[in-house]
Amino acid sequence: MYRYQELIFGTILVLILSISLGLVAGSPGSYLGFLLASLAVGYRSHGDLLKGAVQGASCAVLAGVVFMAFMFLMTLIAGYGPGSSMMEMGVLAMIIGLMVDGLIGSVGGALGWFLGTKWL
Repeated sequence: MYRYQELIFGTILVLILSISLGLVAGSPGSYLGFLLASLAVGYRSHGDLLKGAVQGASCAVLAGVVFMAFMFLMTLIAGYGPGSSMMEMGVLAMIIGLMVDGLIGSVGGALGWFLGTKWL
């Protein structure tokens, strides 16, 4: 059974790490935050490889949706900001961004599961 506290924990961790590393290292740091947080979620999943990958991807995609909603609101209210360039690219670019987030999350979740089973 899927544990929702892992989803909430992972999403919050993705948001914190992605924002903080993104401020330091830009876009690669933001993606590194996605990878590290999903690695932690996969490490904490006590199931099989698929469960670790799905939990990592779910956290990353949910955090990506939160980021997009925030960028949309920032662009709607202020008309400029970090989200305005993303909003100009359109819906297709946002979908591709969510797919990249999910891919990074699933890889991190699978690696975290592997590390968790290797060192338990």
